[in-house]
Amino acid sequence: MYHNTKMVSPFPFHSIIILFRNFCLCECIIGSCDNQVPDMDEVSDSGDEEDWEECNPEPMATTATCLFCEQGFNTVDDMYCHCNVNHNFDITSVVQRFHLDDFSYIKMINYIRKEKPSVDFFGNEGCDGTPWCSESYLKPVIEDDAALQFDIEDISVSNGDHIQSNPEAVGRTGDNKNTTPGSEEEVTVPRVKYHALISRLEAAERNVAQLQEQLCESQQKMDKMRTCVRDIVLPCDEDAGHAASSSSSSVQRRPACEDLGYFSAYAHHGIHEEMLKDKVRTLSYRRAVMSNAAVFRDAVVLDVGCGTGILSMFAARAGARRVIAVDMSDVVYQAMDIVRENKLEHIITVIRGKVEEVSLPVDKVDIIISEWMGYFLLFESMLDSVLYARDKWLTPNGHMFPNLCSISLAAVGNVSKHQEHIGFWNDVYDFKMSCMVSIVEKEAVIETVGKDDIMSNSAVVKELDLKTCSVTELDFSSEFLLTACRKGVVTAITGFFDIRFDKDLQEPVSFSTSAADTPTHWKQTLFYLREPIPVCQGEVIRGNVQVLKDPKDPRSLLVTLSVNGRTFNYTMD
Repeated sequence: MYHNTKMVSPFPFHSIIILFRNFCLCECIIGSCDNQVPDMDEVSDSGDEEDWEECNPEPMATTATCLFCEQGFNTVDDMYCHCNVNHNFDITSVVQRFHLDDFSYIKMINYIRKEKPSVDFFGNEGCDGTPWCSESYLKPVIEDDAALQFDIEDISVSNGDHIQSNPEAVGRTGDNKNTTPGSEEEVTVPRVKYHALISRLEAAERNVAQLQEQLCESQQKMDKMRTCVRDIVLPCDEDAGHAASSSSSSVQRRPACEDLGYFSAYAHHGIHEEMLKDKVRTLSYRRAVMSNAAVFRDAVVLDVGCGTGILSMFAARAGARRVIAVDMSDVVYQAMDIVRENKLEHIITVIRGKVEEVSLPVDKVDIIISEWMGYFLLFESMLDSVLYARDKWLTPNGHMFPNLCSISLAAVGNVSKHQEHIGFWNDVYDFKMSCMVSIVEKEAVIETVGKDDIMSNSAVVKELDLKTCSVTELDFSSEFLLTACRKGVVTAITGFFDIRFDKDLQEPVSFSTSAADTPTHWKQTLFYLREPIPVCQGEVIRGNVQVLKDPKDPRSLLVTLSVNGRTFNYTMD
């Protein structure tokens, strides 16, 4: 026979009970998730009580639902009081009669929730069975069930198996010492029960170790699966791409997460429809290719960022011997169908992947064609990829389509537009929201500028020869002078670009995105000034522009404008 022996737990005994309850509930929930693999970072290797509290925070207060009806209560105590008065269910008597510990209590609650037994079962003095013995009843029937979080140690049990866990109870026991302030709380527990709990703790630790091993194995299998899927879906040579990127200084490889949103956006048909319907853009490319068919005849052409493949098909019709179309967006699958629909699959090969990573079926190409231009020419930084392809695959005498481009600035005067964009925040339905101006004024705006709004001549601030320029030249700073063509106020500076197909070509072609020319889908880029600048006709506006890639997002731009001594900062993202 075992005698009740006073034993001092190495840490507060109540923490052991909470630890076991939380582990048991979590293990059951994990087992019911159809082998879903949690994040390894969520599994703690520490056995400290503090770590367990971090992994198992105190549950949020929830309504306690009656065990035998649908009525809800603010606390579990209120719920059990209701059960006693209305259903003749005394939780204290039940705990004593069935000798419930924490685990059997949890099983009983879930058994009641699931099987809905009669209350008479618990009042039958002749009843000695416990139908909730199955481990399956450890799985909660109600998510965040407040009754499962009830501590049965709070129930006064008269027999010797009761575990005293509050200092007042310990102090009333004749054989025990009163706890002193600031000391570890002492508990009284039968030796057999103490050793049983220690055994369960060790078993729980072993189960956690096994789960960690299983999670590691699952993670390794998932990594292998990702590799297989990537190799099947992306027809590119990772090693070759890596070697090429390390040997070239023209472009840096971006993490995949940075480009996910960018390439996903170009998978939508609406963007390609807008670009194809832009006649200035599309017809200029067709004219440049077809008017210089002699350059394309029997040539090998690389189309960087092919989209729907329109430029590749222009090149094929101009007489190209082989065209390789590359795009990372899912639109390439439509491009493949379009190529087959036009019976050009014997000439055009479509490859899905980043140009910095793919492996081409040829060593060199004669022509690189690409429609890479973004707002303000350089937004989205697709030119970086085109220059990478040039350095890796273009023959020394090869052609770039287009080959020359430039960025220009001009002064704009439109007080009503300025009021809509900046002045609006000074009076919003009789309320001042001027704090918004500091945010709004920093954002470059893409909109069409009317010809009559132009207040000055234009000044070229950057020229690029795509056959020779480098990526480092795409960050730049330039002085500019603008001469006012009439008296008025300058409310913004507009930026636009020009594109040319003319180097070593018999039939030069060009187009512009300026306000004076036919509008394109690029429109113009407007940099609104917080305070308009008054000018007289013939007055010279002096300024400086600096354009840099955003370090946080290389596809975005940071633009700084100095106009007549005033400095303004803008973002394009």
